[in-house]
Amino acid sequence: MKKTKKVLASLAIAGMTLSMLPYNAFAAGTVPTRIAGISAAQTAAAIADQTGWTGTAILASSASYGMVDALTAGPLASYLKAPILLTGAGNALDADTKTELLKLAVKNVYVTSGTAVISQAVLNELTGMGITVTPLGGIDRAATSVNIAKKMTGVTKVAVANGLQDALSIAAIASAANEPILLTDKDAIPASVAAFLATNPGITASDVIGGTGIISDVVKAALPSATRHAGYTAYDTNNQIIQDFSSSLDFSNVYVANGVTAIDALAGAPLAAQTKSAIVLTDGTVPAVATFIHSKLTAGSVVTALGGSAVVTDAVRTGVLNGTPTPAQGDLAVSSVSAVNASSFKVVFNQAPADTSKVSFTVLRSTTPVTVSTTWNTAKTEATVSSSSNLPEGSYTIAVKNDTTDLGTSTVAVSPQKIAKINITSTKLSITAANIGYATYNVLDQYGNDITTSSLAKSLTFQSGVGTVTATNGLLKVDPSASGSNLMQFPTITITGSDTTSGVSTNATLNTSTVLGTLSNITLNSLTNADGKVLTDGDTSSVFYIDYTATDISGNATKDYNLVVNGLITSTIGGNQNCLTTSSSNVLAQVVADPSDSNKAALKVSVIGNSNIAMDLPVTITAMSYAGTTSTLNATLKKASSVDTFTLMVPAYDIAVGEQKEIPFSAVDQNGVALTKYSDLSGITFTGATLYPNIDGTAILKNNAQATDGSKVITASTSTGKYSSITINIQKAAKADTLALDSSVLVSAMQTSASQKVDFGYDKGGLSVKDQYGRLIDMTGGSDTYEVQAVSSNDSIVSTAGISKVGQNQTTITAEAPGTATVTFQLVAIADPSVVIDSKSVTFSVIKNEDIKGYTLDTVSTPIYANANLSKITGRDTDYHANPKVYGTTSSGSKVLLDGSPIIGAFVDNTTDFAIEGSVGAYDSVKVIAGKLANNLTESTTTLTVTLLGTDGAVKSLTTPIKASTAAPVASTIIAKVDSSVNGVSVSPDGDTVTVSVASGVLAPNKVMARFDADGSSTNRAAVYFYALDQYGTKGMPLAQILKVASGSTLTDAQFNVKPDGVITGTGAVVGGTVTLSGVTNNGLVKTIKVIFN
Repeated sequence: MKKTKKVLASLAIAGMTLSMLPYNAFAAGTVPTRIAGISAAQTAAAIADQTGWTGTAILASSASYGMVDALTAGPLASYLKAPILLTGAGNALDADTKTELLKLAVKNVYVTSGTAVISQAVLNELTGMGITVTPLGGIDRAATSVNIAKKMTGVTKVAVANGLQDALSIAAIASAANEPILLTDKDAIPASVAAFLATNPGITASDVIGGTGIISDVVKAALPSATRHAGYTAYDTNNQIIQDFSSSLDFSNVYVANGVTAIDALAGAPLAAQTKSAIVLTDGTVPAVATFIHSKLTAGSVVTALGGSAVVTDAVRTGVLNGTPTPAQGDLAVSSVSAVNASSFKVVFNQAPADTSKVSFTVLRSTTPVTVSTTWNTAKTEATVSSSSNLPEGSYTIAVKNDTTDLGTSTVAVSPQKIAKINITSTKLSITAANIGYATYNVLDQYGNDITTSSLAKSLTFQSGVGTVTATNGLLKVDPSASGSNLMQFPTITITGSDTTSGVSTNATLNTSTVLGTLSNITLNSLTNADGKVLTDGDTSSVFYIDYTATDISGNATKDYNLVVNGLITSTIGGNQNCLTTSSSNVLAQVVADPSDSNKAALKVSVIGNSNIAMDLPVTITAMSYAGTTSTLNATLKKASSVDTFTLMVPAYDIAVGEQKEIPFSAVDQNGVALTKYSDLSGITFTGATLYPNIDGTAILKNNAQATDGSKVITASTSTGKYSSITINIQKAAKADTLALDSSVLVSAMQTSASQKVDFGYDKGGLSVKDQYGRLIDMTGGSDTYEVQAVSSNDSIVSTAGISKVGQNQTTITAEAPGTATVTFQLVAIADPSVVIDSKSVTFSVIKNEDIKGYTLDTVSTPIYANANLSKITGRDTDYHANPKVYGTTSSGSKVLLDGSPIIGAFVDNTTDFAIEGSVGAYDSVKVIAGKLANNLTESTTTLTVTLLGTDGAVKSLTTPIKASTAAPVASTIIAKVDSSVNGVSVSPDGDTVTVSVASGVLAPNKVMARFDADGSSTNRAAVYFYALDQYGTKGMPLAQILKVASGSTLTDAQFNVKPDGVITGTGAVVGGTVTLSGVTNNGLVKTIKVIFN
């Protein structure tokens, strides 16, 4: 995304001739087509009048350097019902703003900037007016956004922005949704924002505003359930946001503001939020979003310009109203084509194409096509067309088309990558105390690319008359030991270098440094930690790094390890080499090889013990170079972390008698750092709840199960005296209340003698039960308490057999004779089957053979996983099958469930990647499995053909396409399956505690507690096992591991243990023993159960 240049909004507007409408000139409830004043402050006041809000206001700076603080004020303005007013950079409150504050009888003002932007004199003037002032400014723009967000409650979602226009684009939408806007940096979340999110676990979603050029994917991945909204430019992002949120917008009113000056959009956000209106940003032209806006307008819609005609012209406002965006200047054309390396070409366009997906590139070497991939720059004006490997030397043509328009063909010569230039970049030879000299160099190829560290540059030869020269990754080391010379005795030293393959050579005469050391200067900038931690006494596991800048003797910036380590005066402390000076013996700072690049130096800081300090201790880290320069970094060693505040939160779900559910909480130490690990949460006293460790080391708090309903108080108190309590209402014991029947599972028209089944999810599904609180009751592995009986109104037409209940218990519905009958599914308690709790009915029609007029084959809408060995298909592979079913159809098009074995054949036209299982048989017998794909393919397709024998005796043929993908399964949830229909197995209502009879042998050694064993077989599957559901809707993916949790088990490993693949080992469980078991997916999902043996 392009960053639009900021301007001084107040000065720009003040110098323009603006149209102005007087206050109260509009009819009540009517928004005019322009809201403006002769200054930014007057425009803000006019907007404030339109809101109708009084009593409270937000004050922001109208200067560009202060406006950044107010970017996120829109949502708070809507939350407080407070208009945004403006003041300039002087020592007096803007006169128009002061008049507006008096008119609106404002008694409370929230100020978005510190006194460096909005002066103390202005704040004093507000106080003198009897107004209470609340400052919101932080140490930087991110901290200010956090301060603003903290004033809002009930927040579950945040918007995250970096660019000025991006924040303004989301402001009105976020304001209407009670969604604070937080500001971030491109590549890292500011510490203040990270801390805010960590202490607000109720925030479960986020909108990321802007592309990866503004907010990186690394930042996006660290945000809760993030969705990105982005375009190529700030105005494209504005377009994308309006379209993405169009379902929540009301287009009765639309506002247009200048995205360059931006100040009017800032003030207009709360007004737009009142009517859930969009704000369109313009750079002086009619933006592309005008077309979309126009499609949403009604006859009574009003498009309003914010600001005078100098910032939003009448032509722009009318263009948005009429949906006529300003066309791009000139037609799309190719400006240049060039080779940028031995495998890539760069194609430069005169402007961004409207749709890059329609731009195609054809690369030929003579007449032979070259397979290429294309990437675009952020502005979409340059395309890099690349081969997966270096291209052979020769002449290539690159033809470019935009859809069907030919943009021309260019011819470019490609030669093998070679060394074109060697540069010795040092002007001085630095000398260490060990009499070793250092200088730097780089190597460029014929395209100007730096290839210093590539294999091509490894064969360079360097020489000097004073000693041996060794070249490594851009660093020249001069060692005179063979000659016994002292390098400092030479005023200059000449070094020559050459590449015998290309014939390129270089030479340089370097002045010899007159002082020891390899650095001329070093500056310590800041102390950082990848996890946002702070330097804390006793925290010996956390690693910190000092961000620094260093220059070598020649004045070149460097981070080379040899230059840095030989340029600083260091010592050895406790066996740790290359240590800097620190003011605390408990803090160690040393020069180390950068973990991400061993050729570079990193300055590592760590705590090496616990000095039990009673208060925070200032620490000074000092780096001294041999050249005499010194740099210090002041840090603070915090006293040892301990829980300071533990806050309980009321859960959003019901908790019934006998249930243990998670109680949300937040915990912070004395430094405000969020604590989530179980080991960090000691010293807390709970009543009514218990803290448990998760398998990943984090903590979970659960209420203690209650035997009676009613109010229950849960408390938590820390050793620091902080106290928190909540009251939860324990509901009456959960019981079955509602039966749900998924009619899509059943086919209501059936051929004579056809049959179908329903169950609670063991195989077919279709039935589910909810309790009186609307929660699903586990009927696949829960306790055996309820069942569903199926009763037919006429057994001679449609008969039923079997009772659906927990486990592998199904109901079969069979068509006996032509006619209609109603089957009623009755939910009853097993203990009292005479009382029907709830029922659902389905009417079935039994169809004569002659009434079946045609046939249809299911379509397969989603890809199947391509990973099977087609020569040896396992049970796991079969889980990832496509299973399109064949049905008959009546003259009206209704589907008919078929009897018997109508399918006489099934075939795929791509036998390389697909295979058939069950090519003949029943209507649902055909299964298609995808094998592993070759040649780095990521997807494949085939056409399935099924042949069947119709009721008229003729052979029918049906086809459907099937797609396969190599996208690895990703778990969406992990489940502990308990088949309580097996004798000796029962489970608690919450599904977390399983009781197993030792005598039953269901968890005997060699049984597998996974859906499939390592070979993909289910033969030895236990009655209690773990599985994960993935994006393919299947249960077949292998888990990362299944393990026994020692802290929750009484049986020894020799008695009962489990391998990572789920195989049970040991001599066998004993009566009275317990084990706690956890299943873990590759993406970190965990399910834990406790097994009690009797």
